[in-house]
Parts: sequence; C-alpha cells; structure tokens
Amino acid sequence: MIKPTLAGASLAIILSGLLAAQPQTDPPSFEAADVHLSAPGAKPGDAVDPVGGRVELRASTMLDLVAYAYRVDLANVIGGPPWLTSDRFDIVAKAPSGTPEDHLPDLVKTLLAARFHLLSHADRKDLPVFILTAKKNVKLAPAAAPDAPPGVSRGAGDPALNIHWKCASYTMPALAELLPQIAGGFVNHPVVDETHLAGAFDFPLDWMGINVYRRAKANPDGPPAFGIFEDLDKLGLHLEAGMRPAPVIVIDSVDRTPTPNPEGVAVKLPGFPTEFDVAELRPAKPLSLPAGQTLGPLGQADLQNGRLELMSATLKGLLTLALDIDPRMLVGGPKWIDEDRFDVIAKTERTVPTDAMRVMLKNLLTERLHLVTHSEVQPLPVFVLEAGKKPKLKESDGSARSECKIVNTDRRYYVCQNTTMAQFADRLPGVSAAYIHPPLLDLTELKGAYDFQLYWTPRGLLRNNAAKIADAAPTPIEELTLFEAVDKQLGLKIEEQKHPVPPW
Repeated sequence: MIKPTLAGASLAIILSGLLAAQPQTDPPSFEAADVHLSAPGAKPGDAVDPVGGRVELRASTMLDLVAYAYRVDLANVIGGPPWLTSDRFDIVAKAPSGTPEDHLPDLVKTLLAARFHLLSHADRKDLPVFILTAKKNVKLAPAAAPDAPPGVSRGAGDPALNIHWKCASYTMPALAELLPQIAGGFVNHPVVDETHLAGAFDFPLDWMGINVYRRAKANPDGPPAFGIFEDLDKLGLHLEAGMRPAPVIVIDSVDRTPTPNPEGVAVKLPGFPTEFDVAELRPAKPLSLPAGQTLGPLGQADLQNGRLELMSATLKGLLTLALDIDPRMLVGGPKWIDEDRFDVIAKTERTVPTDAMRVMLKNLLTERLHLVTHSEVQPLPVFVLEAGKKPKLKESDGSARSECKIVNTDRRYYVCQNTTMAQFADRLPGVSAAYIHPPLLDLTELKGAYDFQLYWTPRGLLRNNAAKIADAAPTPIEELTLFEAVDKQLGLKIEEQKHPVPPW
C-alpha cells in the first residue's frame, strides 16, 4: 500500500478549503408567501398570474403540494403522516418577476422546506401501472406526417359508442401518456409503453365511456360493452394492469403546522385585476338552437384565455357563476332573475385565472345592474349523515393515510382508511353525485377515525330485481342504492332535511 505523503495530505486540505469557499446558490424561492389552513369546505383550485407574479394554491393537501413541487404523480409520493391527505392549506405567494410558470414547483419545494420543515429523499418502488404491448397483427397505419407533433381531434364512428377521437402522428410513448387523460374511467394508473413499436401512426379510438360501458354490461339485450381495452385490442394492442419500478419521493418528516407568516406579508402580495378591460352586458339576442335543445341558466357559455362569452344567461345563472355557489344557495330577488336573459361579452389579459374572472363578473353585474347581495345562514334542503342505532364501523389504528378510494369495478366499491365522519361526509358527494349533492352535513356525533368499505349500485345501473351480481368485491353484493348501502353496511343514515347552511 502506498502511504500518502505530507505533500499529498496538504494538497487535499487545500482543495477542501477551496471547495468550501465556493459560493452556494440559494434555491429559488417566493419573495413573499401567506401560508395557512384552509377554511372548512374550501374548494381546491389554483391560479397563476405570470405578469403580476401572484400564485394561489387553494385547499391543497400536503400530498398535493409535495407531488406538485417534485413533479410526480400523487401515487409516487410515499410515506409521511396520516394527515397528509386530510389537512388542507392555502398558499398565496409572490414569485420573482419573470418566473416562468413551469419553474413554480421549485419555489413551492423551497417553501415546503422552509415553512413545514419537509425532509424527503428520492427512491424507486414497484407501483401499479397499465402495460401497453403489441400483439402479432398490429393494425396501425403509418403516420401521413411522421415528423409532425402528435395531435388528437374529435372523430366520428359507431353511434353505439359515445367517445370518438382521431390520433394523428402518435408514437406509442405518446399514446401511453394520452390514455389516462382521455380514458380515466378505465385507465386510473400511468401507462408504460412496452410495445417496442417505432415510428408514428394515424389511428382512431372509439369506445364507450365508463358509465355507458357499465350500462351495456348490465343490459344483455343491448349493444355489447366495448371499452378502451376492447378498442385497443381491435388495433392489435393490449393493455393490462401490472407493476413496474418507478421513481418515488419518500417523505421522511414534515410539520403539520407551518411556521407563522412574516409580519406585513399581505401588503407584499400582488392582487389579480378586478375589472374587465372591455365588457358588454345587454339583453340577450335570439339564439338559433337545434331541435329539442333548451337553454339552462347559463345559456351558452365559453370562458377561457381571458375571454368571457355568456350568451342568453339568466341573472341567477350569472350569479351562480360569479359567486361559485350552488343555485340552491341563491335566494330572494325579483322573479325576473330566473326569466330574463342577458348576453355578457368581456375581455381581460389571457393570463388572468378563472377565479379572478368570477370577481370581475360580480363587479360587472354590481355596477351595471346596481346589484346588492349579502350572505346569511338560512335553513335549506340538504343531505345529512346521521348515526343509526348500531353503527358498523371499525376504529382505525391511525397508521394509514386518511383517504377514500373508488376501486375500478362494475359497481361502486368505496374503500376508506383512517377516515372521520366529517371527512366521509365531505368526500362522499364527489363520488355519488347521482344520489346526493354537497353539502352533506355530518350529524353523527361520532368521534375518531374508522376503516370501512361501502358498495352500492350507480343509479344508472339499477335493475328492477334484487339479484346478486358478481364483481371485483370480495363477495357478490345486492343491487343497493347509496342510501340502502350506507344503512345496511355502515349502520348510518343519509336523509334530506332542512338545515341551516353556512353562508358562501
């Protein structure tokens, strides 16, 4: 073994000193940030104004924030405390001037480390995916424009199928990215391309959406069920569930309470514009509608890229959009607010987010129609969740993340872990809209968190008999409405009652 000389040791010391003396680049960060718990019942959403530098992340869970900051799917965030999916936070911040929107995750990453003391590390783990492979007889036409970027447009086809797309210049990796976006009812995990097919192709995609597919499976006398799996099979491709290693972010530790906001942070945060650059509000001009089509309260609506067009909308419809509330929570006013119709055509900067345009619309209606509103608590017809005589709930040991998931089956199979009744009441309307609408008020008075499963039949699939059906659940289950399932399986009750509802 060659022993290091004194000169070598001295050289190592000198180099270490030089390395330590190099200036360290601070990670990108917001110039100011207001971080706090979200208000109860707050709706998730985000808004970014690149020109003014304002960034809003509303009602985001820590899981949402970590996935966004590290640019990974929610399923690729591993570990962390149980509250990762239950507590929600609002972040309102100012980004440095000129920050591109695709750099904002780096600023959020710095904020999570500074305000929540987030510690994490990267790893790899086997995760659920769908695997796309090619069969022997692939029926894909070479792309007419192989060097063009992938493009997808509306198509036409068999009327028994309700979804039609035309894919042009699509490679197989591009198709793997597309499938979860356009067929999420079937493809609820990332897709891994293992077709080994090179080049780009032109091909149609035609299938039944998940609800039409379920109705077809329940009706042997109708058209055969034909989903995205069958459609890909027709093209000579095969899609199946599997496991593959994927990069993950492992949460080592994170604080539940953020550090306090700096004093005076609110005055440092830029605001969104509150008035349209140009706006016209007028009595509605007649619209030519296809036979059998009727207009809803919002008429014909288009809101995107800073432009707002609401043609033949009622004032009540305009207000529900401007205030972002359920129509049932808008009471009072003269009879004509449900009858007279208006056109609104307005314009602002393309970068102004939708939530800011809602504020602009409310200000427009206030100014032009001398609108005056106020909020108050009133008894309204709502759904309530109550405990039966003997609730059938297993107390959670508190180790799992607090979450509820739909398992892909032909019937609703809803699995909840470490879930309080308040969280259950908050989450259930989002997966059972055909039966109940928000808010679902928790009146159970049950404390603690529970692990439970719930099975019910979507309203569109109910049949007139009580036959047993086979699906991916552990045992066959009866066809049950949501109300029957909650009663029989959980020992709880959902009823519609008049109850005081908090103001919007």
